[in-house]
Amino acid sequence: MTKENLGVKSWSTGRAAWVLVLFAFVLSLSLAADKVSAHFGLSDLSANQLDKKDKKDKKEKKDKKKSDDDDDDDDDDDGKDKKKEEKSAKSDSKASVKTESKAKTNAAPNVALLAEKLEAVNATIETDPVPHGGDAADDPAIWVHPQDPSKSTIIGTDKQGGLAVYDLNGKQIQYLADGLMDNVDLRDGFKLGNETASIVAAGNRKDNSIAIYKVNPQTRQLENVAARAIKHGVTAYGMCLYRNAKAGKLYYFATSKSGDVEQWELFDSNGKVDAKQVRKFKVGSVVEGCVADDELGHFYVSEEAVGIWKYGAEPEAGDKRTQVDKVGGGNLVADVEGLAIAYGADGKGYLLVSSQGNYSYVVYRREGNNEFVKRFRVGDGSGIDGAEETDGIDVTTANLGPAFPQGVFVAQDGFNDKGNQNFKLVPLQAILKLGSE
Repeated sequence: MTKENLGVKSWSTGRAAWVLVLFAFVLSLSLAADKVSAHFGLSDLSANQLDKKDKKDKKEKKDKKKSDDDDDDDDDDDGKDKKKEEKSAKSDSKASVKTESKAKTNAAPNVALLAEKLEAVNATIETDPVPHGGDAADDPAIWVHPQDPSKSTIIGTDKQGGLAVYDLNGKQIQYLADGLMDNVDLRDGFKLGNETASIVAAGNRKDNSIAIYKVNPQTRQLENVAARAIKHGVTAYGMCLYRNAKAGKLYYFATSKSGDVEQWELFDSNGKVDAKQVRKFKVGSVVEGCVADDELGHFYVSEEAVGIWKYGAEPEAGDKRTQVDKVGGGNLVADVEGLAIAYGADGKGYLLVSSQGNYSYVVYRREGNNEFVKRFRVGDGSGIDGAEETDGIDVTTANLGPAFPQGVFVAQDGFNDKGNQNFKLVPLQAILKLGSE
C-alpha cells in the first residue's frame, strides 16, 4: 500500500471517529433532556404545548381557589376576581331582566328565573357610592331621629374600608375608615352611663372584632363607645342585634361561613359598651344575614344555599328551629342574604329577605308561621337605576317626613350604574300596605 493510500485511510478513519464522538454527544444530550422532561412529566409536549399546559395549570389553580369561597367573599383577591368575572361573563341577562330601560354599565349575572315577571318598585333616592370599588357596599341600618324624623340617617357598611352615614337625600355626612365592616345593626334605648343612647354595632373582619358606636343625635354621626377590643369566637361573616322587649337587655348575634352562630350580651361598663358570650349553636353551612324580632322574640338567619331558619332569640332558647322557606322547591334562589322586619301593630307586620340569585325580595308575614306573601324587585325609574344581587337590606315603618311618610325600604345595589356600589331607598308604601293585606 502506498503512503498516499495510508494517508487517505487514516483521514477516513479519523473522520469516522469524530462522527461517532459527535453522535454520542448528541445522543447523551437527548437522553439528558428526556430524563428532565420525564422528571417533570412533560416528555410528550412541544414548546407550544408546554405553554398551553402552563396556562391551563394556572387557570385550574385559580378556579380551585375561587371554588373554595362563596360569591360574597370580599376580603380577599379571589372574591374580587369572582365578582369581576361574573360581571363580564354574564352580561347578556340584563336586557331580559330590564325590559323597561337600558342595560347598566356594570353587566349582571345570568341566573335562573331572571326572566320571571315580578312586581317592580322604584327607588326615589340613592346614596352616594361607597368610597371603595369592587364588591364593597354590603348592609344598611336605619336610624330614626327622635325629634325630627326627616333628619334620620342610613348607616351603610363599606366592607373594603369602614362605615358611611347618609342623610335621607343620600348624601354622605360621615365616613369612618375603621376596618372591614360587614353587617351593621342598631337599637335605641340602651342605658349608657348617665344617658340613653342608640347603639350601632358592626362586625369588623379586619381584626374579627365587634365594632360598637353610639349615635350623636345633634351631629347624627357615630362615636366609638367600645370598652375594649372584643373578639369573636368564630370568624365572623355577618351580624345583627336583638333587644329583649321586657328586660331591655341588648344582644349581638355573629354569623359565620362555618355555619356557627354566637350570641353575646352587650352591657354598660362605666359609660362604654362591653360584651360577654352567652350562647353558641350551629346552623349548618354558610350563614351571614340575620335579623331578630324584638317583640316576638324570634331570631331569623339565612343559610345561603339552603333557606331561612327561625330560632328563639333568648340565650336559653337552644338550637330548636323551624324552616321558614327554602331554596329549591320554595320561593328563594341562592344565595339567601339580608333579612329585615317591618313592624306592624298587634304583632303583625312582615319579614323581608333578599333572594340574591334572581335579584328579588321575598315578603312573609311576621306573625304565625311566616306565611309567604309575595316577591318583588327594585327596577329602574325616575332617573335612578334599580338594585341587583343585593346583600343587605333594612326597613322601617316609621314616618320619616315628606319623602318617606310611611317608612322606607333600603337595599344594597350590587351593580350601581354611576360608579361604586351604593344603597337604594324605596318608599315603603310602594311595597307594603300595612294592615290591609
